[in-house]
Amino acid sequence: MRRAAILATAALVVVAGAAARAVRSPGALVTSAPPVATVAQDTRPDRGDWLRARLADAPAGSVLVVPAGRYLGPFVLDRPLHLRADGAAHLQGDARTHTVAVRAADVTVEGFEITGSGMDLSKDHAAIHVTGARAVIIDNRIHDALHGVYVRQADDVRVEHNTILGTETAQAPLDPFATKASPTGGELCDIDLNQNQRGNGVHVWNSRRVQVARNTIRHTRDGVYFSFVDDSDVRGNLVEGVRYGLHYMYSDHNRFEDNRFRDNAAGAALMSSKHILLRRNVFEANRNHRAYGILLQTVEFSTLDRNRIDGNTTGVFIEGGTGNLLEGNTVARNHVGVHVSDSSDGNRFTANAFVGNLHAVETSGGTFSSSWARNGRGNYWDDAVHLDLGHDGIADLPHRELDLFGRLRRNFPSIGLLAGSPGERLLRFVHARLALPGVPGVVDPAPLVSPDQP
Repeated sequence: MRRAAILATAALVVVAGAAARAVRSPGALVTSAPPVATVAQDTRPDRGDWLRARLADAPAGSVLVVPAGRYLGPFVLDRPLHLRADGAAHLQGDARTHTVAVRAADVTVEGFEITGSGMDLSKDHAAIHVTGARAVIIDNRIHDALHGVYVRQADDVRVEHNTILGTETAQAPLDPFATKASPTGGELCDIDLNQNQRGNGVHVWNSRRVQVARNTIRHTRDGVYFSFVDDSDVRGNLVEGVRYGLHYMYSDHNRFEDNRFRDNAAGAALMSSKHILLRRNVFEANRNHRAYGILLQTVEFSTLDRNRIDGNTTGVFIEGGTGNLLEGNTVARNHVGVHVSDSSDGNRFTANAFVGNLHAVETSGGTFSSSWARNGRGNYWDDAVHLDLGHDGIADLPHRELDLFGRLRRNFPSIGLLAGSPGERLLRFVHARLALPGVPGVVDPAPLVSPDQP
């Protein structure tokens, strides 16, 4: 009886044209089977067998040019070769596994549309799954897949100039008692995938000397995910509309340059790593209640150089950070410019410009071990007293940046209504000229008089 009632309800939902909405609702029917990616229809004849035959016959080191057409996979590249599309060649997966599996070293995949991987996060399904060293993944358009490019224990891989679009809509069984008539069993209906159900744009694990360059990544779970990845470069990428633009753990000696991370839940979340260089990146409009432009958690001896951190909830959040250098960054129009926890030690701030932030600095206790000047040069503060009788670009008076509400701002968000009030402005005016006892904040002993000083 219960089964009949459930099936009758599902049938009525379909007739009403509201199946998708029913699956999205908290009371929707669910199964443990992973969803199937919804792939845009390509009605061209399938030439997958032709391509598999060519791959089986191709000599190692050869160039295999694939003409325009639809090629139903999956495909396994088990010898060194250059697989290149000539025109609109579409590699379409079977929704059960990786669309393209690169298993040999020295493989290049260039110029394809690639869709239709499996959607099982426990199996790391991907449009392109790489375990071969020195692979080159270039100029592809990837969509309707779980992970875009997944690199696993493969050194010297290059992922360049690809467009990777995350799967926002997938399919799931409408009938919880479904058979195996479809990849997940039973009839399918479209559902919306939240970000936790999606894969990452570029996911790299346990690899070295990886290059991720000039890619456009949108609507995945995380844009670029590194775990146990060393000596690698990420440069010139655009990442937007994801959870973390850059998610990064246990990875050392890496460089991130000239990337743009915008409109994400967080621009970058860097954790448990050291000797990282972030240079000339843009972190903008990463907003929600606890969003960050850059989160540094237990990050050591790293450098943030000439980044623009603009319009975020918190521009830079440092927790448990040791020996990091922040130099020449523009921290502008954030709710909180920089948060430094009392668990951080020996961080240095110099030549940064703090402009238009609602709260330039937030502290969680004593921050006495952080230095707000280096080699006699502090930072630019838009509300500082810019008196420079010596005309050397350094203000004659130290700047005291008040943090009146401190950690109360986190526990009582409504206290932010007092920001910018006449009382707070008066306290800032007084504190900038005469240190008030017991008031938290930081002291810049050599503030700059211009935000454009090198």
